[in-house]
Amino acid sequence: MRKRISLTRQLALVMAALAMMAIIATSATFYIVYAVLERLHILAPSPPGADDFTGLDFGILLTGCLFGAMLALGIALWISRRIVHPLRALGEAARRIAGGDLATRVDEISEAHGETALLIADFNAMAGRLQGMSEDLSTWNAQIAHELRTPLTILRGRLQGVQDGVFPLDAQLIAGLLQQVDGLTRLVEDLRSVSLADSGRLELMLTEVDLAGEVHALAPTLAAMLAPAGFGLALDLQPGTIQGDPARLRQAIIALVENARCHADPCVIRIETYFTDATASVSVIDEGPGLRAGFENRAFDPFARDTQRTQGTGLGLAVVRAIARAHGGDAAYGRTRTQSIFRLTLPLTVSKTR
Repeated sequence: MRKRISLTRQLALVMAALAMMAIIATSATFYIVYAVLERLHILAPSPPGADDFTGLDFGILLTGCLFGAMLALGIALWISRRIVHPLRALGEAARRIAGGDLATRVDEISEAHGETALLIADFNAMAGRLQGMSEDLSTWNAQIAHELRTPLTILRGRLQGVQDGVFPLDAQLIAGLLQQVDGLTRLVEDLRSVSLADSGRLELMLTEVDLAGEVHALAPTLAAMLAPAGFGLALDLQPGTIQGDPARLRQAIIALVENARCHADPCVIRIETYFTDATASVSVIDEGPGLRAGFENRAFDPFARDTQRTQGTGLGLAVVRAIARAHGGDAAYGRTRTQSIFRLTLPLTVSKTR
């Protein structure tokens, strides 16, 4: 492989060459101009027999060239070190990151100014984001394995029991197995929705949606889901239409109600729809204790769980936010003195670029 010349040496050689060229060009220009002025009789010509270029002149020129080259070489070395030191530190950090050490950062360098300092800051920010993404991926893998293990263990245990003759294969057992399969299906769909949303590829089948009509149509399903846990259902719906994906919106509403069923105290859960000039909102309101202080900002992150409540997969609110943002809206949490409010806010129309 061809040996590469270091940037420091290249800068030094270039600066020295430029200095010598500048001195030679200046000297040559001086003698040319002097000769032209003599020919035009502006300056008196040299006396007969006098040398135009003496040994002293040559020595002065040579000394000037050497001094200029040394001065340029010193300046070039000083400048190149200020340039190369931060770049060398960046290169070493990049190689460590490529080797798997994602905690590597470039320390503050006194020689780094302007664009170089900005490059170091951007590099550290990029390294931090890579480390965060790697940690998130590890957490996702561990959480997914944890969530899949429980229903798969139940399914395996029941089926093994049937095979060994411990459990009779009756309608009750089949219903229980189907319930575990349904849970797995929901988990996989939630994971798919969040993953597609994070990569910007959550596709929407956009159409005109009667938001109040969708909630009305879901009401029997929601009531049947809430009743066994001691919850009631009330609707306060303002009529109006938006542009959206009805299947995804139903998925988000069900996730909000399921979240209330899992974490609120038995009460009447109220679903409200409200319209402004530019947005529509769906709110699910319960009378539970609400989110603990400090958890509100993380509640919509995937697998985020309040340590005091471990029921659920930790994906429901993440799915709600993913669907809201895919529509150009967002999801938020609010709290009054006695009520918790989880709100899905949507624009009336969705940009075609989404």
